[in-house]
Amino acid sequence: MEHDISHIKDIGDIMNIFFNSRIYTNQSFINTLYGQQRKTTRSQDAGCSGTRDTLTISASGKEKLVKNTNGRTHNTNVDKSIDLKSYIASAQKTNQKIIDNAGTQINAKTSEYMSTGKAFRGALTEKYSKLAAEAKTHSNPENYIHAKYFDKSSDYYETNLTDTERRIAYNYEIQMWRTGKINGVNYQDSLFRGIEVDGDSVDSDKIQFERALVNSQISNILKQAGVDTSSITKDCTFTVDPYSYEITVDGVDEETKMRMQNALNVGDNGKNLYKHIYYCSTQDGCESTQITKESKMKYEAYHQVYSYTGYELDKLEEKNGTYYTESGEDILDLVNHAVEDTGKVPKEYKQQMKNWIHDLVSTMSVKGWNNVSDMTLSILYGKGGLKDMKQLISYQCDADNRKRAWYSVT
Repeated sequence: MEHDISHIKDIGDIMNIFFNSRIYTNQSFINTLYGQQRKTTRSQDAGCSGTRDTLTISASGKEKLVKNTNGRTHNTNVDKSIDLKSYIASAQKTNQKIIDNAGTQINAKTSEYMSTGKAFRGALTEKYSKLAAEAKTHSNPENYIHAKYFDKSSDYYETNLTDTERRIAYNYEIQMWRTGKINGVNYQDSLFRGIEVDGDSVDSDKIQFERALVNSQISNILKQAGVDTSSITKDCTFTVDPYSYEITVDGVDEETKMRMQNALNVGDNGKNLYKHIYYCSTQDGCESTQITKESKMKYEAYHQVYSYTGYELDKLEEKNGTYYTESGEDILDLVNHAVEDTGKVPKEYKQQMKNWIHDLVSTMSVKGWNNVSDMTLSILYGKGGLKDMKQLISYQCDADNRKRAWYSVT
């Protein structure tokens, strides 16, 4: 039986636990490029439901907000030389190549998603590489960089930047000159004039990319096992056990069921499918009925105890607010020793870790293991690949429509 033994890896994980942070945080994405109104589609008919952004690049939009002043406008002239469309196209090509070469193991995180942020960091790097190259032609590059942004009497002073753009450009150009690279992506740079960034929105393209990747992996696994997926005329259900991560298939004939289960229950497939379903069930607005606070607590209690002691909590004797092994050892004593001995928890957080696991175990013992629902997760599977169930938002992606662009560039 396969178990998850890697829940807590670093300080960040521990602090997330104690401050009750979400396991998965929402990522920012771009709503509008260059003055165009936000265009969103719910493309369920095309194979994907869930909001995604259509990104539009227009030549006229790049002129927006530019001041009509006389003087040096070198930065914005360099902006015009940067082909943002090519960076979007490259991101699209990278993502599609990953899906086309998905392999035969389920893992939504097998390769890193090429987001707009990563693509546009490349564009910023191109811009400031050009500007830093020019700075190097001056006898004192740092004085030149400072003068072009802050000395209005200088012949190099940039006249058509806002105060914010000026500060950002100075910091980026100094970084590039000193280190040969820039840090982060600031969408208030003049290169991105007209872009609106919604920091509170889920990057649904990233989720749909991962869904398409998992769909491709499952399709490859079943093909390799000789399963004719075209014969699955109605959606079947994949259910993953929260403790063993075993996948059970329902809604197909017995022969197909056994063939699918044997093919899917290999390596970490069940664990990774479980994590993918959980991730897609806990996004803002999903309101999944498969996950509750108590079932999540039960899941964590089991896996934390197992990861440190090797004991399965549901097979121990439950009494006095804790659990006991067959030899009469208190499982919390074993946890204490294991946490002290482990190198994966920093010394200053060991007591917090022990306290957290104590709370999980004690709460479960008082409530009673059988009185708390298991966090069993299910998802539909059919011609269109995986389809979320028991939640308000579905990230379904049609397996036959995997060639779609991740970003629409016009």
